[in-house]
Amino acid sequence: MSGQLVAIMGPSGAGKSSLLNALSGYRSAGVTGELLVNGQPRDEQHFQRSSCYITQEDLLQPLLTVREAMDVAARLKAPKGAKSPSEEILQEMGLLEHQHTRTDMLSGGQKKRLSIALELVNNPPIFFLDEPTSGLDTVTTYQCVKVLKLLARQGRTVVCTIHQPAASLLEMFDQVYVIADGYCIYQGDTAAMVPFLQTCGLPCPRHHNPADFIIEITETPEYITLLSKEIMNGKLFKSAKLDQPAIETNANQMQLKISYQTDDANETEIILSNEKCTYKVTKYDGSSASVSSSSSQLSNGNSSMAWMKMQKSDTMEFSTTYCEQFCILLKRMLTQIFRNKQDPQEVKLVKKEHFNCWYSLNPYYAALTVSKLPVQITFNIIFSTIVYFMAGVPFTVMRFFAFCLVGNVVSLAAEGFGMAIGSIFNVTNGCAIGPSAIAPFLGLAIYGFDFAHEIPLLMNILMKTSFIRCGIVAMVLTIFGFNRQPLECEDMYCHFAKPEVLIKYLDIENSSVWYEILTMFGIMLVFRSLCYMGLRWRFAT
Repeated sequence: MSGQLVAIMGPSGAGKSSLLNALSGYRSAGVTGELLVNGQPRDEQHFQRSSCYITQEDLLQPLLTVREAMDVAARLKAPKGAKSPSEEILQEMGLLEHQHTRTDMLSGGQKKRLSIALELVNNPPIFFLDEPTSGLDTVTTYQCVKVLKLLARQGRTVVCTIHQPAASLLEMFDQVYVIADGYCIYQGDTAAMVPFLQTCGLPCPRHHNPADFIIEITETPEYITLLSKEIMNGKLFKSAKLDQPAIETNANQMQLKISYQTDDANETEIILSNEKCTYKVTKYDGSSASVSSSSSQLSNGNSSMAWMKMQKSDTMEFSTTYCEQFCILLKRMLTQIFRNKQDPQEVKLVKKEHFNCWYSLNPYYAALTVSKLPVQITFNIIFSTIVYFMAGVPFTVMRFFAFCLVGNVVSLAAEGFGMAIGSIFNVTNGCAIGPSAIAPFLGLAIYGFDFAHEIPLLMNILMKTSFIRCGIVAMVLTIFGFNRQPLECEDMYCHFAKPEVLIKYLDIENSSVWYEILTMFGIMLVFRSLCYMGLRWRFAT
């Protein structure tokens, strides 16, 4: 009911969060039955726009300030041209004095209030909160419930799960729904709960917390069965005045004005807004990444100088040449893969924002892809330029262009692999599965260069699936191809002095740089498609 603060209460494992997820639609897989809103079957799309879900974990952009987070929410959720309500909401939530504080520096209670404030931008009439008081101290818990009470008194319906509130906290809730072992053992006004237990032969001791008492009762299966029958498993509503049938609502009760983006033409604006947000977070967090990239470039520059000094020598072994090229590409690949290890941590945040209708998946994915490209391509070109000239590769415009392009495509393919793993698996599983999944690509990349002519056709086809091998082949063709002159040789006989001899020995004379780049580009598209499908699967309710 509108204007009511409702608590779903019960022991651990009773099904509180599962019930809340089913009611809100946050996770509805495997849920059957009929959900009614104001006595009518629920329109999922309209209901999702009219409600919001706040998870137990405070999912916020950690590197934005409170005001920046509010402004981003306003641009994504408020109608185009509408005045931003950020300042009024922050004032109401008591966060105005902290508006320039980064969200990761806020206290637990402040983070919870900010999570609520972000959803108030479009003024939804229904709030679902999963254990909003979890991890908070007594004073902060009281302040949090007081905020929820204020929201309810403004005409909203606020439903939250809570484990075992104190007696003074329990009194702040208008209605209580108690669940145990998946059964409803009480539904009704908070003030009517103790009299109900009295009529069932379970009197609550004087000066005893009713919440503690009813949780203690649930330890006995016979009492659960008794109370569930008395309350008709939630079909009966216990009022402080008289018994009423459960869930009788007036269709005219919810009169709050809801605002949200409705014009499809604003999709581009949403993409740009989200891109700016993503880029800003990346920029804030880019110092360590920049240092890492710079150190990688310098360290690889030294190894490249040593490698190409050896390359000019006639006594150079082929294995040394191959090893150094492999190390350069491997370093660039691993930099991109492990740079995306934080993506699984963002999935929960994006899923919550997507569910609460901040944006759809397509704008987010477009922003995720586009916002990183300028910085990524720039650093790759810097890295490739350092390696190219320190290595002493003969300069031609086409060779230099192909060299930089190979590095960029390998980097993008590796990033796509990391994003695919991050979008499908959580952090723990991703860290375990990622190295196992990349191992076949590494194995195929170094397989068969010493006996290329003896490799069967099926194995040759399988090796084409390794973007690392494609990168190595493309790099060899770039450095030793493009009509390169023979290498300097002071010995009597140098077998690999002529570049075409090396290329023929590797059995890649029939390939081309552009074919290998196109193959890597196709593999990159496959990885990014897997990332998109993984996100869609994770976002599915």
